[in-house]
Amino acid sequence: MYLAMLVADFGYTVCGTADIHRPDLVLMDIRLANGSSGIDADRELHARHGLRCIFLSANLDELTKQRLAPLDPIDFIGKPVLPILLKRALDKARLDAVGP
Repeated sequence: MYLAMLVADFGYTVCGTADIHRPDLVLMDIRLANGSSGIDADRELHARHGLRCIFLSANLDELTKQRLAPLDPIDFIGKPVLPILLKRALDKARLDAVGP
């Protein structure tokens, strides 16, 4: 809920489930509930819909970032999430979508 509030406060629309709403990007935690993997979820979203993620994690080591490189992540944000870093990542995604 906190992230949804921040995203909305920054002027972006929070839509909910990626498979249903087809968003422009996804905020994805690397570790999901019940032992699920955000990396696996992103692989599927990337393959099916070409969606790119901003990954969130308390453990963003270089090996993890290298494993995620083929998915062309927009950015990585450590936890706890600092609002300024989330805003920068969202703005970066918007600039990437518009292009040079």
